[in-house]
Amino acid sequence: MRNVDIAVTGADGTLQLVLEIKNVPGATAEWVILMRRNLLAHSFLPPAPFFLLVLPDFLYLWTGSSTLDGLAKPDYKIETSEMLAPYLKYNQSLIELSRYGLEMLTVSWLEDILHADLRRDSVDGNLRWIFDSGLYRAITNGSLELEAMT
Repeated sequence: MRNVDIAVTGADGTLQLVLEIKNVPGATAEWVILMRRNLLAHSFLPPAPFFLLVLPDFLYLWTGSSTLDGLAKPDYKIETSEMLAPYLKYNQSLIELSRYGLEMLTVSWLEDILHADLRRDSVDGNLRWIFDSGLYRAITNGSLELEAMT
């Protein structure tokens, strides 16, 4: 059994996305790649088409075949503040949040994505990556589980 921070299944119940959340601001590209490689090497990550590493400053998404390559660079790097700022109160900084706070904001954002009827041409430019990567199609109308055992 593997314990992941968040597991997201598609509408058909198939695991589509695994998320790990780390409260590590300012992580280097090397740290990001090694963190994921270590999770893979120690079998902490179940096979899924998408893997998202959530840090206070950036989200890193691996897709498709890159999810199998332990040393692959992420396919997408997105500013976390662009995704989660609408969920913050009182202009709080993401860096000031605890890991739990970052997780709760991520869950709120994901729940909105899962159950929204979005179209690529009608979303802000900062959300287009969920369409370009295929993530939205894979998880729409799905469900998520916190501290999931897979």
